[in-house]
Amino acid sequence: MNTTHPLFKKMLSNVKVLDFTQYLAGPAATRLLADFGAEVIKVERTPDGDLGRKIHHVAPGISGFFLATSAGKKSLALEFRDPAAQSILYELVQQVDVVVENYSPGVMAKYGLDYASLKALNPKLIMCSISGFGQEGPYADFRSFDIIAQAQSGVMAMTGEPDGPPQYVGNYIGDPNAGVHGALAICAALYHRALQGEGQYIDVSQLEALVYLDYINFPVSMMSEGRIKPHRFGGDFYSICPYGVYRSREGYVVLAVMQHQWGPLVRAMGRPELEHDPRYATQEARCSVRPEVREIVEAWLKSQPDDATPLRKLADVHVPSAPILNIDEVPNHPQIKARGLFQELTHPDLGVTPVARMPFHFSTVSTEIPFRAPYLGEHNAEILREYLGYTDERVAALRASGTLVEDGRLDELRRKGRV
Repeated sequence: MNTTHPLFKKMLSNVKVLDFTQYLAGPAATRLLADFGAEVIKVERTPDGDLGRKIHHVAPGISGFFLATSAGKKSLALEFRDPAAQSILYELVQQVDVVVENYSPGVMAKYGLDYASLKALNPKLIMCSISGFGQEGPYADFRSFDIIAQAQSGVMAMTGEPDGPPQYVGNYIGDPNAGVHGALAICAALYHRALQGEGQYIDVSQLEALVYLDYINFPVSMMSEGRIKPHRFGGDFYSICPYGVYRSREGYVVLAVMQHQWGPLVRAMGRPELEHDPRYATQEARCSVRPEVREIVEAWLKSQPDDATPLRKLADVHVPSAPILNIDEVPNHPQIKARGLFQELTHPDLGVTPVARMPFHFSTVSTEIPFRAPYLGEHNAEILREYLGYTDERVAALRASGTLVEDGRLDELRRKGRV
């Protein structure tokens, strides 16, 4: 990586973050901050570090999930209960701009790492806590994971076939959605601090972030005082038609047809008489006879020589449509490749590891991921030397006492010049 290139300077390049997060909601927030150029010190509790290291392995002991969530971060591995470790953390808090954590409410306070304690050390500190239900309220102490947030937010109730059970969305969305909202709030707090000179405590809830994300179901339900009752709709969106998943010649495709696109659709299908047919002419009419519309659309799709042909015809008349790609097909999507979403990071054990960059493109700053995810404790010595002025001898003593821990592979990798 050419760090002298004029585009290397990033928007948060002077921001320092102490990251107490694990799994996904918190790490998603700090991954974005690292992508924006902040120096992120990932504080990992010994002996195992971020529990995200233990799931979704792509090789023995190596988590693909962790490599994605922690790219661009440095690892400091220590035990909160150790007084020497607490002293290190208190010193670091005075040197950073932001602290992020996603432990259960009360855990940080248990170790003297709550906002009130840290603000006393650094009055301009910005601290963000990300949790399932927030820091207060009757559910504050309930444990949460992504699936809990999906269940409690209405997401699962709206996913699946109308006559089937609620379904879990096939991707973690509650966790990273909370993380993205946390990162946005931190950036806003940094701007506010630049203007007003004051720090900030930010409380982000998975549940609230997912509910906030729904701009359809809650507004129509609540604003109609319950007269409109959103429901699972499977492959057919309940208030727009045709809009959903349709069987085609080779499998399935998706269509999204707004009112003004009905005419172009039926003309492309060779059925221009349907444009003004009162049974189908309006969105409301089509929704009332959704099975008939599905039958018409699918008959046309199946009559085509392949799926590419009808999709091309629809693209020509600007009707949104697309094939349904499998996970292994997405990285080779021409648009994904052209935009350079996946960056190849070299890992000492795995070799090339593709990791998605942040999905923003700026005119004057780089979106390049600065470096791969760290081994446990990989940056212990570097962080303590650069931030706190510790000598090599002092770092070695802390390691010998067990205050600092690092991955057992690091010594050999360093001898071989691979890290």
